[in-house]
Amino acid sequence: MKTISLGSYAGRERQETENKAPKKHSGAPDKRNITIITNAAIKIAEELNASALITFSEELSDISTHIPVLVFNGRKLTMMNELTRDIEETNKTIYEKMEDRVRSSIEDISDASVIAFINNLLDTKGLVVGIVRMKDNESILVYDLSKNKTIKQFNECTQNAEAKVLRAVLNVALQIACQGREGKTFGSAFIIGDSDEVMRRSHQLVLNPFEGQSKDNCDIVNPRCWETVKSFAQIDGVFVITEKGQIRAAGRYLDISAKDVPVEKGLGGRHASAAAITRDTETVAVTVSESGGIIRVFKDGLEMVKIEPDIMLVQQ
Repeated sequence: MKTISLGSYAGRERQETENKAPKKHSGAPDKRNITIITNAAIKIAEELNASALITFSEELSDISTHIPVLVFNGRKLTMMNELTRDIEETNKTIYEKMEDRVRSSIEDISDASVIAFINNLLDTKGLVVGIVRMKDNESILVYDLSKNKTIKQFNECTQNAEAKVLRAVLNVALQIACQGREGKTFGSAFIIGDSDEVMRRSHQLVLNPFEGQSKDNCDIVNPRCWETVKSFAQIDGVFVITEKGQIRAAGRYLDISAKDVPVEKGLGGRHASAAAITRDTETVAVTVSESGGIIRVFKDGLEMVKIEPDIMLVQQ
């Protein structure tokens, strides 16, 4: 997994697309020339005033456009499907094959949009143009962010926590899921909002590392605090965070019954208690599974968002 390197587009100067004469090819034309496909996608993105151009190919270079270009790694499942596609499609019609591939491409662009949204690179509205490369074809897709189910559910969760706080927690959760700590994977949980009631319904398992710290050192929205948060995420218990983003405690045990909470079969006590606290308080819970690194967001006792972190931004 490559290291995530994120930044802001504020201040990026707008550049006009250069008109370059098409290169002459000797011999048979290259029907899958990625430069031709990329230029076509850029033209579409600029004419639609798209929020971003998303691709899963790192072959792109010397792109001149004011549209932000986001490069993601290809998810392992998609690559595995490519290896077995010929076998699976043996008895399918051309229309069924096209439908399957379009669906797969849309899912990849949709999930990439969610990661970009969490990292404050995309808003909840607008269009993105995606380039998806497969073994035997390329696709250019136009995707409407307002139709993204995960982003819609994220917005529902902001009733109990500020959007910037939830985004910051999800950012930390993604880093925990993808990077772990010193080569080790681990799970964690964050309870956001209604912190007085959460503190009343929980007790400290270990010495609270955030007690007595300055506000700046307890601000989950501040990226400079994230390394500290990831370090303490390894200890047992949950983080308790106010709706404004102040970390009140880490290593907190929730004293709550998870009876009748409808969590997915096979999930452990961390997920059940996190879901239960959102049922009984005005909170949002974010959990990271130790096995697989799947991130879940709970509200009102229900799983609202599920993110599988097998697709990450590697270049922008």
